[in-house]
Amino acid sequence: MDAEAVRAALRGPAAAFWAAERLNEALGEPLPFGQPRVTAAAVGHLVRAGHLACLGGDADCPDVHPDQVEALARRRDLPVILDRHVPLGPDQAAVRLGVRRVDFDRMVDLGWITPTGAVEIDYKRQGGVTRVPLYSAQDVALLPVIRPEVDWRELRTVAPGRRSPLSALTPPPRGGTRC
Repeated sequence: MDAEAVRAALRGPAAAFWAAERLNEALGEPLPFGQPRVTAAAVGHLVRAGHLACLGGDADCPDVHPDQVEALARRRDLPVILDRHVPLGPDQAAVRLGVRRVDFDRMVDLGWITPTGAVEIDYKRQGGVTRVPLYSAQDVALLPVIRPEVDWRELRTVAPGRRSPLSALTPPPRGGTRC
C-alpha cells in the first residue's frame, strides 16, 4: 500500500480562513490593482456557486476540502471566478475602482450601480447591527467601460478634501429609470 496515497486520502477539511489565504497567495502578493482580495466569507460564496464543496462548519465561512482549494488556486481564471461570484462591500468597491469611498457613494447616488444584496454586521461596541450593501464585483469592474465619459484618471487622483468631479452631475429623479 502506498503510504503517501493514504495520507492524501485522509486529509481533513480546511477552514475557510485557510482557503482564503491560499487563494490570496495564488493571486499574488502584493495584489496588483484590480484583483479581488479573498476573505473567509468569499469562500462561502464560492461554495454556494459550486466551485468548492462544503464539508461542514458555518454556512457563511464553511470548511472545504484542501485539494479543491489547491485546484481552484491553480486556475488561471481565478480572478474572473471571484468577480462572478464574490460581492464587494462599498469600501472594497471603492478600492477596486481606485477611487475614494465618497466618490463611489456618489456613483451609487447617480444610479450607475445598484446593490445586488446586503449583509448585516453586528458592531456590538459601536451601536449594534448595520446593514451593508453588497455590489457585484463584475459590475464594479465594468464601470469604467460603461461610463467612458468620466475622466477616471482625474477621479482616481482627486486629493483628500477636494471636491469630487462627480459632484457636478445630477442624480436621476427618485422613481425614475436608472442606467
